[in-house]
Amino acid sequence: MKQLFGTREWACTNFNICLGCKHDCWYCYAKSMAVRFRRATPESWKDQIPLPDRLADAGKGKPTRIMFPSTHDITPDCLDVCMDALDEMLKRGHTVLLVSKPHVQCITAICSRFPAYKHTLIFRFTIGSIDNNVLLAWEPNAPQFEERLLCLETAHSQGYQTSVSCEPMLDGAIERVVSAVDPFVSDTIWIGMMNDVKQRLVLNGAPPEVHQMGEELTRMCNRDVIKNLHARLKDSPKIRWKDSIRRMLGLSGQR
Repeated sequence: MKQLFGTREWACTNFNICLGCKHDCWYCYAKSMAVRFRRATPESWKDQIPLPDRLADAGKGKPTRIMFPSTHDITPDCLDVCMDALDEMLKRGHTVLLVSKPHVQCITAICSRFPAYKHTLIFRFTIGSIDNNVLLAWEPNAPQFEERLLCLETAHSQGYQTSVSCEPMLDGAIERVVSAVDPFVSDTIWIGMMNDVKQRLVLNGAPPEVHQMGEELTRMCNRDVIKNLHARLKDSPKIRWKDSIRRMLGLSGQR
């Protein structure tokens, strides 16, 4: 059986309603591709531009599982158009995996608007570290850990399906994230490494200190460390391993 990787491990397809992302994470794959193909510059990417003309395409086709968004995030500035896109996908019968470094304002509004779709709306919040200094260094405009955890608690307490992505791991203490989020996760916790670190940091215009962080993180996530991490967490029923770790350890399945 062909091994799935990237976003296809999570959903059959994806949908986006903005160009650029206000969070402007240094390791961002979408930013590096936009810069590479001249759809944006390293400086302009953070100027997130809503594309309401795409609403007509949201959820077109047979019902399936859609990851939303995949190349930007849901921020207060684009909340309305994002909720309109969600509405289109959900009412057309799709299951939506909402992936975000979440803002409380946004998640509260989404939970309030879509209670009828708790069986087809799944939240997956990205949390790569419990350390706010680490988060700020890698994800300069994204919410701090406490806000992300509050969003997870909020969605979980209202009966939505909840999960967490620890991809990429941003330090050597990812088990602290797992322990903190576990009580509020009804689905899965995914763990993965930062991919193509040097290439993405170059394309994304990262300064020297971020390149140094990338080198340190790469050294930290060596095979012995990842093998030991896998040994400690492999029996947890919620843990899933992203393709970066499966390739390194030669794993045949996500668990």
